Amino acid sequence: MSSQLSSGDLISDRYASALYDLASESKLVDSILNDLLLLNKFIKENKDLKLLIKSPLIKSNDKLTIFEKILSKQSANKLTNTFLKVISKNKRFAYLSSIISHFININAEKRGDINADITSAQELNDKQKKEIDNKLKSILGEKLQLNYKVDKQIIGGLVVKIGSKMIDSSLLSKINKLKIAVKGA
Repeated sequence: MSSQLSSGDLISDRYASALYDLASESKLVDSILNDLLLLNKFIKENKDLKLLIKSPLIKSNDKLTIFEKILSKQSANKLTNTFLKVISKNKRFAYLSSIISHFININAEKRGDINADITSAQELNDKQKKEIDNKLKSILGEKLQLNYKVDKQIIGGLVVKIGSKMIDSSLLSKINKLKIAVKGA
């Protein structure tokens, strides 16, 4: 299973890197980023669109047509449209969300931004988010972007991931450590 995930990440990273290089050469990074953020928003907000890109039963050309219609209404950059055609031709639409995520990360890294993923068991309120934001910015600096996620499986606490470093203070993690300690005793 983990080898499949790493190969998917590798594919996504390669496509995102290639797109970033082309956008950078053409001085279109911000324009492409806006297009990709818009696509990502549509994918996240529309369950049917999310299912469509993952479905092996729908032809890649049909997926391309749908995305071209979405982008035509938003007057997207020509490079974004060309990129979607490449994804369609290579049958990589299932990786689109991951490619967008990798592109965003590459862009943030090039600009010196730091991305942190905060996972909680339930939705955090604005006061909690502001406290976390202030604390992490005091440690890591002002160029910090926080992405909040909810994962009910962690039961409680937080998981903070910054680059390759992770701070796991979730109840699930503590329960698992307790299980290991009990087995060893």
